[in-house]
Amino acid sequence: MMMRSNQHTGLRGRILLTVGITTILIMMLMSWGILYRWRQGQIQREESSALAVSHAFSVAVIDALVYAGQGFDQPEGLLDHYVELFMVQNQRLRTITILDPEGQIVAQSWGHLPGLWVSGELSAIMAVPGPRVVIDQTDEGSWALETIMPMHSGNHRWGVLVMTFEADSIRSRIAQGFFLLLLFSTAVTSVLLLLLWMLLSRILNSLHTLVTAMDQVDFETGFVPPLPFRSDEIGQLNLGLHQMGQRLQQSRQDVIRAEKQVWHAERLATIGRLASGLAHEINNPINGVRNCIFAIKSDPQNLEQTQEYLDMMDEGLSHASGVIEKLLGFARKQQSGLAPVVLNDAVESVVRLVKFKLERKSISLETELAPDLPAVVADRQLIQEVIMNLLINAVDAVPEGGLICIKTMVGGDDILLSVQDHGHGIPPHLQDQIFDPFFTTKETGEGTGLGLSISLGIIQAHGGLLAVSSNPESGTTFTVQLPIDRPIQTEEKE
Repeated sequence: MMMRSNQHTGLRGRILLTVGITTILIMMLMSWGILYRWRQGQIQREESSALAVSHAFSVAVIDALVYAGQGFDQPEGLLDHYVELFMVQNQRLRTITILDPEGQIVAQSWGHLPGLWVSGELSAIMAVPGPRVVIDQTDEGSWALETIMPMHSGNHRWGVLVMTFEADSIRSRIAQGFFLLLLFSTAVTSVLLLLLWMLLSRILNSLHTLVTAMDQVDFETGFVPPLPFRSDEIGQLNLGLHQMGQRLQQSRQDVIRAEKQVWHAERLATIGRLASGLAHEINNPINGVRNCIFAIKSDPQNLEQTQEYLDMMDEGLSHASGVIEKLLGFARKQQSGLAPVVLNDAVESVVRLVKFKLERKSISLETELAPDLPAVVADRQLIQEVIMNLLINAVDAVPEGGLICIKTMVGGDDILLSVQDHGHGIPPHLQDQIFDPFFTTKETGEGTGLGLSISLGIIQAHGGLLAVSSNPESGTTFTVQLPIDRPIQTEEKE
């Protein structure tokens, strides 16, 4: 779960990083566009205002110059007085300079810094065809807005009026606007990222709850932990997980039923393969009983002989009944359960049932059963079925007069059971397939191909292992390994 939490954090971080960068870029572009248009508007408004002031002052200057040009007497220093008075009335003015058509200074404000044009060429200023506005930084480091206003009256050119306004306030206002816009953009971006963080946290917490529930799904029973109801896509995932659990339960039940049917069918197939030997074992006592009945009928007055024959008949019928009971006990569906099972007893029980087939093929059976073998907690009927399958396969693998060895032993915390036949062995390229369902190396009609597959499933359900080793010289050995004290997980069979 820790790994998944780290993955969620990484996903949240990646989404926030992507959305954050995208939002910042969008806000930067929007802010730049807004700021640019606002700055242009501020500058245009200041330029228009400065031009209006310059134009208004130029009218008074032209009037004074016209009167002077027509010979009217005017007080000395009238233009300088106009300049000083206008400077007092307009606090943002830094300099006013009046030039005649030859570029000579006619009047100029005193005690103020020069304007921007001082650093330029006078000829360029005099050649300006119409009003012009320049915003730039002065040599002193401050910002200034300068208007160049050519003065005309009809076709007569009276000179040029140059007025310089301080522009630091404009620059300060633009900087303040930039700061406020940056602050607004940062606040909007932060709020968006915070809302996105909260939304992602809620989504990822829901996904975390869903993943936790998925980890707690019991694939044996199909149990799914309850999940909260939601009407969104996460709710659809929760509903899908719940439905998956229901389908898993149904599938598990179907598989269990199918396993029961297949295991029982394989058991019946094994009984069918033993039928000929068992029929001979039952037919012999029946013929003996018939002979006894014939003898009794021949001399019914011989009570001593009749009693002897009756005892022989009872012994034969008991033997036949025992054989049939063994068959029914192995073939019928019984309620299974886990209980202590000693493998030696299970081996001896199966050997008694298969000995007819061994005798028919004159096969020798050697058993090396470890004394005082600990019991394993298992389903006795299923363990007997495994031993039966392995022993029948060994009988089919060895020729007449062959040898089969069965051993039990303790290996660490496990009980080991090995069934070794001295047949021709299994080809190496087929050894990986022998546990596949319906795979068999026997002739058609001699096997279903399910015995080893079923045996493997039974042993694995008991927490054990089933292994095989085979070569042409020593034959084939199947080894069953079952834990002594390990908890068992298996299903009940009908």
